Amino acid sequence: MKLSILVFLIIGATLIFFGCSEKNPSAPELNQSDQVTNSLAKQHLTGTLNTVFTPTPPYFWNGTIEIEGYGIYDLRFENVSGPPPPGRNAILFEERFEISQGGTLLLAGKDVGVLNMVTDKFLANGNVELAAGPFEMWISRNVHINGIITWLDKENGIPLSATGTFRIN
Repeated sequence: MKLSILVFLIIGATLIFFGCSEKNPSAPELNQSDQVTNSLAKQHLTGTLNTVFTPTPPYFWNGTIEIEGYGIYDLRFENVSGPPPPGRNAILFEERFEISQGGTLLLAGKDVGVLNMVTDKFLANGNVELAAGPFEMWISRNVHINGIITWLDKENGIPLSATGTFRIN
């Protein structure tokens, strides 16, 4: 028993010594690939969206998104879930988002969300399925979209526009 305790103490002391010494690699000593991965894990891509409701399928929401550090792009949402049932306080939806510039698709994916008819706020979460050009590093990342709806005729469920935030983690 004493021998086992002694062995564990020696192993523990060795781990502490090498864990606190110069022989322990720190972040600057990581290879470039590890540094990029660690750096990207802490970043997110954020944009401000402005869309207008268009009652013409399949793209019901069309507008722009200003992405911090990149500029302004075209943004549209395709309804995947069909028309919402009338008279509900909360409407669940599924949609496809597409961000493009000059007809070139740069970011796309699906999200699902909920629209609170009492507060006019919406919240959606999804995933990036296509990423190209300056956004290729965001493939397979999580998407979070939230904002507020402005109504043309709220009683009949006819929206006018939406503003909000689009974020990729």
